[in-house]
Amino acid sequence: MAGRMKIPASRSYTWLIYAIMWGIVWGYPAFTAIFVAVKAGSAVLWDGVLHAWAGILPFFLLFLLHRLPVRRLFMRHHVRVYLLSVAGLLCLFGLFRHYWSEEIPRASSVQEHRIPPHGQPPGGKPFPGRNDAGHRQDAVGGQHVTPAPRPPRPAGHGPHGGVPMPLLLDLVIAVLMLGFDLAITLFARYQEEQEKACRLESAHLRNKLEHLKAQVNPHFFMNMLNNIHGMVEVDPARAQVMIMELSKLMRYVLYEGAKPRTLLSKETDFIASYVELMRKRYSSRKVRISLELPEGNREHVFLPSLLFISVIENAFKHGISYQSPSFVEIRLYMEKDTLRLDCVNSVHRRPPKDGRTGGVGLANLRQRLQLLYGDGFTLDITEKDGKTYHVNLIIPCEYDTDTMHSR
Repeated sequence: MAGRMKIPASRSYTWLIYAIMWGIVWGYPAFTAIFVAVKAGSAVLWDGVLHAWAGILPFFLLFLLHRLPVRRLFMRHHVRVYLLSVAGLLCLFGLFRHYWSEEIPRASSVQEHRIPPHGQPPGGKPFPGRNDAGHRQDAVGGQHVTPAPRPPRPAGHGPHGGVPMPLLLDLVIAVLMLGFDLAITLFARYQEEQEKACRLESAHLRNKLEHLKAQVNPHFFMNMLNNIHGMVEVDPARAQVMIMELSKLMRYVLYEGAKPRTLLSKETDFIASYVELMRKRYSSRKVRISLELPEGNREHVFLPSLLFISVIENAFKHGISYQSPSFVEIRLYMEKDTLRLDCVNSVHRRPPKDGRTGGVGLANLRQRLQLLYGDGFTLDITEKDGKTYHVNLIIPCEYDTDTMHSR
């Protein structure tokens, strides 16, 4: 079964806004008539409501014609055709409203002929002081008093005096309505383009992050194989043990390293296995290796996989020497809502000033941190007197709240 086409959220919000707006416009006359009738204790004047709805109908039809077929011309960059179409719609709207303004007074005059004369009650008898024609009678002589004729309607204010003012006002309202609809459409399209750009940027960042993480794996394995290669001729038995330990590390890198994040407990076990492998290689008394890992709450904290191995690997690569005393001190701990790594090692090969170790290493780590946390991390690399190299890394903790609440 073919999947349904996903409607952007901005379009659904636009239709929701219009539904609410037109619901208010259509409902206002009925609500007002009911409110007035309830307040006066009389019947609802539905004729007035229908008359108001008849005045709203042309605007609603104009909106639908613009919203559905005509607006798409502008979105497809057919601006001239769009403007001609809008002009044609406004002309049709003006003609319809002009005809409507002629027919409504005519219907009203017909309705007035059905109503008893102004001076006669519904029973048929004239009011006191009026004759059968409804004219006023003089209180003394009973003479007829004919009302003075109305002054002529000024030009431009009636159906026969140029462009009626109500029609001109309706055209202005129609133009504003179409402009508002076009503005809403452009804003919704802008939001869609922004959402699309964000999705593309997110996909680009994920691909870049995967590329950076993929660089860690061959870099790590190449260094490990070089370490084992140096032990094959010196101590073959120890080299065999190291190969077995390396297979465990490879299993973690291949399976857990492919995941975007992993548990802190698994990452610390991987770090412990790696440091133990380094202890077997550097068994000289001149080399001092210390490791401190967090013990509690490791099952509830997530972090990006293979995030700390670049720092630790860099410490062993540049901090160990067989000729002179060397040390590597690794301390991983939690403080408040942050996870901190302090790695201190002796210096026997002077690292570059910018902290880069070549193609990957710390430069790769810094790029990954920027993609993952933006400005929400700390990576300080300092060197003291050319003898000690210190890396301090701080990242925010990501807790597994579901697991914590279930226990």
